[in-house]
Amino acid sequence: MHVTDIEQYLQGLVDKVCCDLTSMYPAGEQASTYGLVFPRKRDGSLRISEQEAKLLFVQHLTVDKRYCFSVETPTAETYQQKGITPMSARVDVTLIGNDFKPVAHVELKAHHCVIESIRKDLEKLLREKTTGCWFHTLEKADGRTLQSLLAKFKDAFSRLSDWLAANNCSYLFAFFVLDTACLTYRWLHFTGDKNENDAVLNTVLADTSLNSGWQTSCFRATPLNGSCNGIRQLNRTSGRGGREAYLILAPNLAPNSFLHLSVRGGSYRVRLYNLNQPNARPKAFLVPGYASYDALRASGLISRSVPVTTEDLAHNVDKEPQYWCERIVSMNSELATPTDSTAASSPLTALN
Repeated sequence: MHVTDIEQYLQGLVDKVCCDLTSMYPAGEQASTYGLVFPRKRDGSLRISEQEAKLLFVQHLTVDKRYCFSVETPTAETYQQKGITPMSARVDVTLIGNDFKPVAHVELKAHHCVIESIRKDLEKLLREKTTGCWFHTLEKADGRTLQSLLAKFKDAFSRLSDWLAANNCSYLFAFFVLDTACLTYRWLHFTGDKNENDAVLNTVLADTSLNSGWQTSCFRATPLNGSCNGIRQLNRTSGRGGREAYLILAPNLAPNSFLHLSVRGGSYRVRLYNLNQPNARPKAFLVPGYASYDALRASGLISRSVPVTTEDLAHNVDKEPQYWCERIVSMNSELATPTDSTAASSPLTALN
């Protein structure tokens, strides 16, 4: 299935939010990338809510500058969730496209909600007819807890059958557990066909669905309780610092193609894939004159940076070059206009 640009971006955005939440918990003494901390209650305990995740989404959207966005966005549809008069509802965060129309809605929750609270926000995602993301923060949870929460979603969806039947949008459901620093996630791709949509839900929300299909990424090298729900794990941190990866556009390095950039702490490697030889191992290098990631980032060489998705991270950058060539070809095809091939001489010439 083709992964759209907005789906790729949402996946990377969720990963960034999880990285920050991991740094903020459990002590509450280390701020996020942009200075956010969990507040303390009068008794000294941390106050955990969806507000922290909401602010992190906004902070990263502000810095990335990939999409315009709005918060508490009035809905296009009207809803009768209270009282007797249908009214516009509010979406937590909305990503806006070039035509100033919504391209994705994000709803945020925390803790173990009642079914009606879940149903109301699911109704907004389904009826607003655009790509969506549900990000749910939990302080502590194991596999049984998550499966119990999914049962509430199954019940909530059953009350929205009229809106689900013809839905043809995709939704990222993400549950982040602070105690284990583990993200459990899955995309739901609806087709507009009632029977197919029902089949998707029956598979995703089955009583044992966490054992197949859902994936988990761990953002701490060693979970605090030694467990990450027993689901497929993709570790994000180890050694000298957190690992990050991006597909970057750097015209002075490669005039007409994205490159792969991997970062670990202050170190980095750029990889150039030979798209004409997809089975060939990529050339990994440091850009001459820029020995650290901070120096490269400040150089102005990178004109565009797209975080890789969690699925991407399951593919080895050196041992699976064909996968990465296909990803880069897909990214290249989405460039609005080819990069000027007459750009200044490439620092890559120093490597040849």
